[in-house]
Amino acid sequence: MPADTLVAGFTDWANIRERLDVGDASTASGRATLNDDAALRDLSTRSVIGRFVEEMHTSFGWSVANLDWEVFGQAADGAAMVGRFDSSVSLADVRGALRKLGYIADGRVWSSSKSTPTTGDLSSALASIAIVPGKRLVVAADRRSYVMTVLRTIDRDAPSLLSVSAASEVAEALAGSDAALIQSGPFACSGATLERQSADVQAQATAAIARAGNLADFTFAGRGLTDISTHKQQLKFAMGFDSPSQAAAQLTTRKALARGAFIGGSGRVEDSLQLTGTRVEGSTAVLRFDHDPVSATYMGGLGPIVFASCPT
Repeated sequence: MPADTLVAGFTDWANIRERLDVGDASTASGRATLNDDAALRDLSTRSVIGRFVEEMHTSFGWSVANLDWEVFGQAADGAAMVGRFDSSVSLADVRGALRKLGYIADGRVWSSSKSTPTTGDLSSALASIAIVPGKRLVVAADRRSYVMTVLRTIDRDAPSLLSVSAASEVAEALAGSDAALIQSGPFACSGATLERQSADVQAQATAAIARAGNLADFTFAGRGLTDISTHKQQLKFAMGFDSPSQAAAQLTTRKALARGAFIGGSGRVEDSLQLTGTRVEGSTAVLRFDHDPVSATYMGGLGPIVFASCPT
């Protein structure tokens, strides 16, 4: 993803297929299981194509059933999906399917035409597509110009998001997750402040924060989810700050807010999230939880989670 990406969602489809025991999802029943179970367990929330497994398999001949991984990034000037095909996918067949669908090649980019069948909510996201053979990558966006922007990043002619040290540090803390979300500070805070909550929730949160210590804004923030077993997932929250000392202080504050009444929710935080570890990596504070997958979901990146919030 380009260096100016504001939010990026990563989904490790090879790991998810293995954890859900659907093999290579080469059958319709396997693909249906992948589609449904990944959504139910919050594993496909950050994917732009994860809800359309059979539709994509029918139209394009590939889907998340045979991608190793997928990343979807949004910047101020565009959004794009990049995925890596697994070894079962023939790139010649991919190009052949694009021709049959009415896509027209212009240099490295295939663009949909008036004759291209619509694919519902996917039509815009897959309007322009490029294949990078040497890396077995597919790049898709709503327009050709942004596909070219991403290709320049892939070709190393332009810096990537991971060239931004604060983003790289948060990403490193989430390495190994089945699904991950990384957001720039302003973008993360737009969905993680307490201002949108009711007056009662704001009052409860303000009192809890006053007891625990003040919250600081993020430089970048992220969360990562990993399936451990049928009844257990691991959920990490990683929050980047301006300095290691600020990260250490924020870790103490946010650790204190990660227990007790679920402000803005029901019951206690521990009903859904059991804090199992904390650490500071550089300027990034990390909280690790055991998560009950039948309780609340968190990969949407929104909601009244006080320990992962910004100041009001």
